[in-house]
Amino acid sequence: MASDRIGQKSAELVAVPPFEIRKVTTDFMLSQPQVADNIMKVPLNEKLMKSIKESGIVNPHLCMKMWYPLAGSQRIRAVAEIKKTNPDFNLNITVHRFLEDWHNCFYLWPDEEFRSKAIAIWFQTQEVVFKSLYYEYGEDKDGTLMTEYEDIGEKLKWNRDGANSRNNTANSSDAADSNSPISDGHIK
Repeated sequence: MASDRIGQKSAELVAVPPFEIRKVTTDFMLSQPQVADNIMKVPLNEKLMKSIKESGIVNPHLCMKMWYPLAGSQRIRAVAEIKKTNPDFNLNITVHRFLEDWHNCFYLWPDEEFRSKAIAIWFQTQEVVFKSLYYEYGEDKDGTLMTEYEDIGEKLKWNRDGANSRNNTANSSDAADSNSPISDGHIK
């Protein structure tokens, strides 16, 4: 799902909650409490990390109100890894941040399994619409497609209840898994 895109016209038909666009740094992102507490649980995409070292980060991030990335967690995780050997590594990035936690309406649903799936679907559809509308760069400086990095990320072992991929039916979004900032339907 992470590498999916839809046509511009279709994307424009989807209701997207209000958001702000902010220019921030990766250091700012890594200093946000939810990001700091959770980003190392995102698996490291080593090929993406190498690209970021060479090409930087060119496409925007989509974040929840508390700054946790819905689109971009692997990029922020890669920067956190780079900073282990290069503490001064800090990039300017663009963030589209939802102004509220618009998915909260699903917490009213009593069936927890359905609720978790509905939240994951909501996040994933917002992610595909966002990428379809706002990702201007389809490849990095060496010509590798951005979707290739996303496909690699899908195959990595995500730190959630032993699941082997982000496509686990019970927890299909890193934003809605048990180790994320919104485990069991509540912001940690």
